[in-house]
Amino acid sequence: MIKLNGKQYECPSKIPMDLVDDKWKFLILWNLSTKPLRISELSEKISDTSQRTLSRKLKALEEVSLVQRVVFPEVPPKVEYSLTIHGERLLEIFEIMAKWGEQYFGIDGYIIKP
Repeated sequence: MIKLNGKQYECPSKIPMDLVDDKWKFLILWNLSTKPLRISELSEKISDTSQRTLSRKLKALEEVSLVQRVVFPEVPPKVEYSLTIHGERLLEIFEIMAKWGEQYFGIDGYIIKP
């Protein structure tokens, strides 16, 4: 039994599912995989959500150490978000999921039956 963030887990595979528990967090992490981004850049890439939602999700990801927030000492302040080492390792799982999705759906758009 693993206890983390006030929750008990019988199966460790439930931990990443709880940390990335909605599509916005998943999309944020996926978009941060190539380089650090400002919230306005994330908003352009994930256009079907609001900056308020992005801000809340980024804060939640920062609290569980998947994303880090860097404030540059400029006027006006420049803030960038990037993946932590834990966020980068989680991307390995996302890449495996993407490959599985491609194989499951097939190249021509039909579900491949075994």
